[in-house]
Amino acid sequence: MTNTPKAIVLAGYGLNCEEETLYAFKYNGIDGDIVHINDLIDNPAMLDNYEILAVPGGFSYGDDTGSGNAFAQKMRLSLQADLEKFVARDTLVIGICNGCQILSNLGLVPGARDVAVTYNQSSRYQCRWIDVAMNGASKSPWLQGIDRMHIPVAHGEGRFMMSEDTLAKLTDNDQIAATYIKPDGSAAQGEFPYNPNGSTADIAAITNETGRVIAIMPHPERGMFSWQRDDYDILKDTAQREGRDLPEPSDGLAIFANAARYFGVSAKTKAA
Repeated sequence: MTNTPKAIVLAGYGLNCEEETLYAFKYNGIDGDIVHINDLIDNPAMLDNYEILAVPGGFSYGDDTGSGNAFAQKMRLSLQADLEKFVARDTLVIGICNGCQILSNLGLVPGARDVAVTYNQSSRYQCRWIDVAMNGASKSPWLQGIDRMHIPVAHGEGRFMMSEDTLAKLTDNDQIAATYIKPDGSAAQGEFPYNPNGSTADIAAITNETGRVIAIMPHPERGMFSWQRDDYDILKDTAQREGRDLPEPSDGLAIFANAARYFGVSAKTKAA
């Protein structure tokens, strides 16, 4: 593994979280570039210069024809072989929110015919802070040492749906990376707003079989620092009363720190 990993963060056609996503990597010692999808299509060989591919959140193509579908189709028609070659190397891939939908539509995680990421059960866009538990049995490098996270969701189509057979397969293979939980740590069991979209089995994130490719609906890059949190005032007041400093890093940074550690970089952030 290289000691100087680089991340390529895609942009274009309505993706809008590229700056935050790249910042999360750089905060933890990973260099990187924001690259427009058309520039990557013009020169797919540039993927050879990177160890991490990130498809950030947003509303690509205005969610027309289904969230992430048009952007995934553009990538499939122009880059499918190059993406498969990239994933076959010792690399990491993350898709966040719209990026999660794109990876699912591409089939880089179970998707297309097996798994759908579709409309929220509430039929409404949900923007709120939620709690997720990480699968401690997962072999995904993205999740190591993380028990749970308090991070935001912001989507209208974040509901994982699949057959019982597919759910059983993902469960048996430990490909269910994260699930929605209540603040007390118990399973959301589909209850709104703890499960914000009605996702099957409270699923918030899945991986491919290797664990190196993760598709996650909540936004870790929007929950990087304690002062971003919805409960910041409570955390700050509690810390002051107890005479201690409130750490600036928050839960979302841990995922990006794990990417750094995977490539031998000493990250700033400890696991949540």
